[in-house]
Amino acid sequence: MKYNKLFIVTLICLVSLFIYFLLGNQKRIEKDYFLKAGITSFFYKDILSSKGRPLLEKEIIDSENGKEYAKDLLYPGYRLFFMNKNSTNNQKDYFLANVKITDKNYRIGSEKIGIGTSKSLVEKVYKDKKRILDINDGFIDGDTWIQYKFDKNQNVSEIKIYYGP
Repeated sequence: MKYNKLFIVTLICLVSLFIYFLLGNQKRIEKDYFLKAGITSFFYKDILSSKGRPLLEKEIIDSENGKEYAKDLLYPGYRLFFMNKNSTNNQKDYFLANVKITDKNYRIGSEKIGIGTSKSLVEKVYKDKKRILDINDGFIDGDTWIQYKFDKNQNVSEIKIYYGP
């Protein structure tokens, strides 16, 4: 009797692990989209420390209250958009909201998707990934959301990466 209970508990655990890994652990196309872009932190001050001064820095002001609530930084091949975490007070603690990539050297996954890649290859690689609602060329890969823009020849012209909506 004691061995039957142990066997049943062990069997339930093994079946649960099998289901978890089979259903919940889809293969990712890219392990870390942000790290591949040279981003090791999501805070404005840390990015400035690691990447240096940008080519262009634009402060975005709220038209209603006149307060700055976001920053847009341009680096060669990368545009980083930051939001103020504490928009209700005077602190300026900005976190990275998204990154737009136009760097031809940025490549994703084993298929090396990047600027210039055909739309058909992007569709093929992401065919099993969940799509972002209401965004035709947006996909969810693990915890990262990826949007592609295509030029008139249906080749990737920009990649946007971010965490969730």
